[in-house]
Amino acid sequence: MATISIPVIKVSQHIGDYYAGVISAQDLLYISKSDRLRLTDLIIPKYAGYQRALIPERVNDIRDYLRTPRSTFPNAIILNIDSDYIENWKDIKANNIVSVLEIKKEKQVAQIIDGQHRVAALDAVSKDYSIIVSIFIDLELTRCAEIFAKINSTQKSVNPSIAFQLFGYSEDRSPQKTAHNIAETLNRTKGSPFFKRLRMLGTKDEWTIGSLSQSTFSKYLMILYTRDPGGDENRLLRKEKLEIYDKYPLREFFMQNEDKTILTIVWNYFFNIANNWPEQWNDQSGQSILVKTTGYIALIEVLKHWLLNEKSSQIINNDGVIEAFKRIKAKYEDKGSRFVRGNYPSGNQGVITLRNTLIKDLKI
Repeated sequence: MATISIPVIKVSQHIGDYYAGVISAQDLLYISKSDRLRLTDLIIPKYAGYQRALIPERVNDIRDYLRTPRSTFPNAIILNIDSDYIENWKDIKANNIVSVLEIKKEKQVAQIIDGQHRVAALDAVSKDYSIIVSIFIDLELTRCAEIFAKINSTQKSVNPSIAFQLFGYSEDRSPQKTAHNIAETLNRTKGSPFFKRLRMLGTKDEWTIGSLSQSTFSKYLMILYTRDPGGDENRLLRKEKLEIYDKYPLREFFMQNEDKTILTIVWNYFFNIANNWPEQWNDQSGQSILVKTTGYIALIEVLKHWLLNEKSSQIINNDGVIEAFKRIKAKYEDKGSRFVRGNYPSGNQGVITLRNTLIKDLKI
């Protein structure tokens, strides 16, 4: 019978011993299975398993990443193997710490405790791609479920603004890096409408006087030039040509590496808004929403709409924009239309109301 040899190192912790090893991606994909939550009795509701359902979109995203030239899985896939499937276990060190585990090469030999989406995507890698695994032997179902629950309930995601900040270190071009560079330039350049107004790390610091996070700024800036930031990032890493598509008006500038043009368009647009309503833009009382999340998202969506219609040249050339804002200046200084939370509440409804009202009044 065919077997798979896995060099392993014994790890002793409070839960007991497990084994850290390396296995080829193709072998891991072949032998592994997931115990997903499912209903097993319809008369008296009874559930079995502990894994969440496999999400195809997430698997596809991981596959796309794995096809990039610097893809890596440095963290281990956690497995549980029944000892009945162990054919041989040979120590290669006298202290019994380092050994070679030989298991039967059969389907569903290894139960995945954590990492099922990563494993499902391993059909995208080459034969020489190897994976780190942590292997428990004969671990009870309750302990498997406990490990899975602990890992997935206590993980804390990275602050998204910090994630965008880290793109600044990359030498590779990506939609996220472009957004970060524009945010950084606007935030640190005197005369910029966003000078000192962006929380680059997502939290208040001694530099920033505003409350808009880099994450929010960058996420909505990208709707002007990409519909799939992660996909574009991976395609650029693979040196593939980016796809042209509609409804993303600054797409061609991004594809042609004209980030300065994107910066100029965004700078001029918000500069005109800041100059048209300086009192509300520079408000320190916390009442104005212009440079807060609701106002910023609405204004970006207005900019996108403007760029997609027949008057787009006004924005591209910064010609006629000042006049358009001046025509509606007085209305948005009146109590009933001022850029305050009472008129445009936080959340999606406030964004929609402000966006639609501005589009109508600007006649774009």
